[in-house]
Amino acid sequence: GGVAGFYDYGPLGSQLKLNIENLWRKFYLLKDNCIEIITPTITLHEVLKASGHVDEFTDFTVDCKKCKQSYKVEDVIDDNIGIEAALKENKVKCPNCGTNLKDAYPVNLMFSTKIGIGSARDAFLRPETAQGIFTDFHLLYRYAREKLPFGVVQIGEGYRNEVSPRQGIIRLREFSMAEAEIFFDPKDKTHPNFGSIKNKELYLFDNEKEIKLSIEKAVKTKVINNQALAYYMYLTQDFLMTAGIDPKKFRFR
Repeated sequence: GGVAGFYDYGPLGSQLKLNIENLWRKFYLLKDNCIEIITPTITLHEVLKASGHVDEFTDFTVDCKKCKQSYKVEDVIDDNIGIEAALKENKVKCPNCGTNLKDAYPVNLMFSTKIGIGSARDAFLRPETAQGIFTDFHLLYRYAREKLPFGVVQIGEGYRNEVSPRQGIIRLREFSMAEAEIFFDPKDKTHPNFGSIKNKELYLFDNEKEIKLSIEKAVKTKVINNQALAYYMYLTQDFLMTAGIDPKKFRFR
């Protein structure tokens, strides 16, 4: 029997996954000249303390007193504001056995581990790939000849001890991520390739309605704050559509 939150890719699934990753690389490495790196999946406690993950990377959780099942609060009520009041007022019941749920508490979602034996150092399996990029920034900045903007990408595994994994491969405890971190001068958020995409259109979601705007108009009207953000939003949309995703199935909001 398997354990929830872990997923095997068979012969066909593994090739499909590899094809998607390689297509993503073409967009960010070939089209945008980003730098690709690979960093360890084990991350020091100090790094994740500094990033806020040790204190803040939590989900509010509630346990059923009868059948001992655990649930993310957001899965059993619609709003995390006033959690206890919402649980009591709505008489939220355990989906498994029907017992009333109460006493929500925060749970950190990271898997902890130790590095070394004896005076071992505290560490975690990384919850995301970004920290490896940030801790290497000074080396990558030198590699980029100390010129901005430049981008760094990483494809790798992440780990989150999900309270209630579900939705197939959407909410897993071990999963693959493709992440791009783009570093800009905060005083200059233009993009050298903006002219090549300014007449393209983006699928956006404004308040409660879907809109489709040219990128140039979206930037001019401040629907999108700057050229750099608009460029990478379009790059993401172009990747998804090239991968075969129906544009009616996604939008930026």
